[in-house]
Parts: sequence; structure tokens; C-alpha cells
Amino acid sequence: MDPVIELISTGDEVLTGLITDTNAGWLSQRLLEQGWQVRRRFTVGDNKADLVALFEQRSHCADIVIVNGGLGPTSDDISAAAMAETAAVPLVLNEWWLKVMREKYAGRSRTMPESNIKQAMLPEGAEVVDNPIGTACGFSVQYNRSLFFFTPGVPSELKKMMDQEILPRMRNRLGQQGKSQVRRYFLFGLSESGLSDQLDSLSWPAGIILGYRANAPTIELKLIIDTDDADAIAVAEAQLLKEVGNHLVARDELQFAALSSLLHDRDLVIFEDASGGRLTDTLHTLTPEFEGHYLAGLPDTAEDLAQWLKGSGRATTLAIGAEGPQGVPMALLTPNGCQAQTLKVHFRDPLMRRRLLAFAAFDMLRRQLEGLPVIIDYDILPRSEQISLP
Repeated sequence: MDPVIELISTGDEVLTGLITDTNAGWLSQRLLEQGWQVRRRFTVGDNKADLVALFEQRSHCADIVIVNGGLGPTSDDISAAAMAETAAVPLVLNEWWLKVMREKYAGRSRTMPESNIKQAMLPEGAEVVDNPIGTACGFSVQYNRSLFFFTPGVPSELKKMMDQEILPRMRNRLGQQGKSQVRRYFLFGLSESGLSDQLDSLSWPAGIILGYRANAPTIELKLIIDTDDADAIAVAEAQLLKEVGNHLVARDELQFAALSSLLHDRDLVIFEDASGGRLTDTLHTLTPEFEGHYLAGLPDTAEDLAQWLKGSGRATTLAIGAEGPQGVPMALLTPNGCQAQTLKVHFRDPLMRRRLLAFAAFDMLRRQLEGLPVIIDYDILPRSEQISLP
């Protein structure tokens, strides 16, 4: 049976939304990479009674509980005190961690404030979890069914402690690796709801479910795998790839730098109008020698834009024209000819419009360089015109 792993995020700032809880998302993804899927996540404010009640409740339900936040030196940092009250043990001074903190301050030519002593007060019987870069040590406590890990809220400290200290302890307790895994696929041109309608009605092997995440301009589609059946995994991936077809842009991670590597050693020029120079700006940060131009007043039909490119005298040119009655034209000129299309953009947000147009144009180029059909149907950007000139 898979271990039950739960996360608890603490702090009034997190609960009220004044701070975005990026730590919980990172923890869930990091654990999934190790083969363990988080079962539940909770958020609670700086209220000791609420923390004690939650710790007691979860101690009977979960194998591992990772608590994030509340280990600082101020009065509202109460995670250690709450755990001590839950387990009915006193807080005791950890002399080793107090010595570590004093040495860290001395190394910065500073005197440690007395308030920091609070960070060395741990529930009796707790095991210290080293924090190599901060003053808040983590600690672990076995209580009822659960092994609790307490971690600081500073993201850089949490990540280092998780990788260096907590994951090795978890592997020792749960086994070297869980069987859960996630495979990620980044798609462009499809809507999240349309993709869900298309895929959710299909039959998927036992132990495999789908996950969706809209992150414009792409959609991240996930196979969340809770089986070690290699044949079932292969069947599921083959079915997914067949359904999404040519809309697949990248696997595992969407890195524009990796996509832009296609442009190295290419004599390419880009002209932009309706996209406001967004594609040019993005590519410039990755390939400084790249040539791109933002020009107002480019043609607003696919045919006119294609003819304009053919007269430019360039070998390979990509252009995003001005918005016209039929939408926004874009054209790709190569030594083999010119292909152009006009796409309708129904999004009102100006930034979103520019991002979608820039990525659609880049997608045409990517397809041409990878030997794929240059023009395909996009659900989110319906095409009103298409032409091809020799």
C-alpha cells in the first residue's frame, strides 16, 4: 500500500493570501518526482489551538506529515510549541543547535539576538533536521502513526533541507523510491476544456490518471502514474500522443531556451506588428545575434503579407502582420516557398493576445525546422485564411 503523505502550511500571511504558498506546490512536485504522491494539503493560521487540533487529527491518518513555516524567532512562530503541546511533552533547549546559531552569527561578525534562542527550543525527543543556510533548524517527531517533519518557510532553506536531509530520511523509512511518477507534455493550440472532453471519455489503464494545467500560451498535460506496469504505461502514453497529435511542443519541461536552440546557425529575420515585438524580445534574450524588428503598418491579410515577404529579399523570414478584418496574418518564407495563415484572436487581454500570437508564429517556424506540417488547426486561434506561394 502506498504511504499517506500530507502537507501542512502554516501562517496567517499564507492563509489570507498575502503570501502565495509556492512551497506547497514545490513540495508536491518534488515528492512526485521521487515516486510519492501527496494525498492531502492543509493550510492553517498562527493559532496554536488550531495547529494542535490538526496535528492530533492527522497523526492518526498519515504516515508522513511535512509542516512548513512557523519556526522563526518571533511570537507568531508557534509550530514547535504546538507540536510539543500535541505530544504532551515540554519544549527543551537543544544545546547543539544553539551553538550552531551562535557560530553562524559570529561568522557574520554579529551578536545573536536573544530572541533566536527560541529557535533552539524543540519538543522533547525531537530529532534535529539540519538547516545549512538559515538559523531555523528543522526537526522531526514521531507521534502516533505519523512521522512529522517541521521545515522553515524560507523557500531556499526548505529546498536544501528537503533534498539533503528529509528525502534521505523518507527513503530510509518508506523504501528507496515510490512507484508513483509523472510524465509531462506541453501542448499549444488546444483549450483545456476541449482537451478534457477529448481525453476524459477514453479508457485509461488502471493506476494512471490525467492531470491538466493551463499555463498560457501552453497547456501542461500530465500522466500521473501509480503503477509499475511498464506495458500499461506504454499504452497510456501512446494513446495520449495519438490524441494530441501535432499539438505537442515539449515533454518533461517547457524551456524556451531549448526550443530556441533550433535557431542556431539559421539566417532568420522576424518582423512583428500585432504581437508588439514579443517574439523578438524573447528570442533576443536567448540568442543575442538574432535579428528581429517591430514594425507598425505591416499587411493585414495572409496574401498581402506573403507577397510582402517574398519581396523582402530574405532567405528565411517570419512575419506577424497587423490585425485586419479577418484576424492577424502570419507568414513563413523559406527557400521552398511561403506559407501564410490568418488567425482570429478572441482574447481581450493585450498581453495574452501578444503571447499567443508570438507563440503561434514561433510554432510555425518550429514545425518547419522539425519537418512537421507548418500549418495546423488551433482550437484557441481559429484560422480564417490560408495560402501557399511557391
